[in-house]
Amino acid sequence: MELRQSRAAGKAVVIVEEDNKKVSLEEVGDTVYFAKKYKLVALKVKPVLGTLLERFRIIIEITGDPLKDLPKLPEHLPEFSPKGRYMVERKEKLDLEHMSNFLWPEEQKLMHWIVAEQNQAFAWEDNERGKFKEEYFPAIEILTVVHIPWVERPFRIPPAIHNEVCSIIKRKIDTGVYEPSNSSYHLRWCCVIKKDRKSLRIVHSLEPLNRVTITHSGLPLATEELAMHFAGRVYGEILDLYVRYNERVLAECLRDLTTFQMPFV
Repeated sequence: MELRQSRAAGKAVVIVEEDNKKVSLEEVGDTVYFAKKYKLVALKVKPVLGTLLERFRIIIEITGDPLKDLPKLPEHLPEFSPKGRYMVERKEKLDLEHMSNFLWPEEQKLMHWIVAEQNQAFAWEDNERGKFKEEYFPAIEILTVVHIPWVERPFRIPPAIHNEVCSIIKRKIDTGVYEPSNSSYHLRWCCVIKKDRKSLRIVHSLEPLNRVTITHSGLPLATEELAMHFAGRVYGEILDLYVRYNERVLAECLRDLTTFQMPFV
């Protein structure tokens, strides 16, 4: 069976060929993994220059006030009460992560109140993942030049991790990140070890797509200058990084370009 991505991926990480890289050996528990070095910056595939069509231009169209229903902070914080997804066991787990007295008791109580009130914005399990509203964040479209579909041979999955890789893919299908596809395209993909040196992450090689994509010449946000505007101000924030890069939806016309071969039927 073939799959394609329905959500936007994060970084396009590419594995280079055997003769262009070093191969290192990592041992985690009873399993031995071969970790390959990412390709050199000099070998990076860059998008092409071209004219951006009118329908691909970024237009901000926010209707109404998305913050009008935002709950107001209470003057006296109430005691914790489970609400929606934020149950007692999840609160206790979060408290264990803040045992260093970094937060004052009232600040910690405020954190629990915010998470409880906005519990639908947080995810603790795969089936709780969500996506941005398309009325504010429309489906991503990528403009490409005329090209021939690519068919790349996938990397071989070591038998020791085959079952775990299949489980990861099935979870992504259940959460809507992957969907069935019947396309002329085939991308390569592989698995790398996460920072915890135990979990696996699926990495898709988007080199062929980068090669035919028309580049966006805009510059990224100047974060240092932006941070200077907050000097002397008190502010707080809570970030939920569970979803990573899957919060944006790919346009239907683009999904075939991300098709890859599944390791099971």
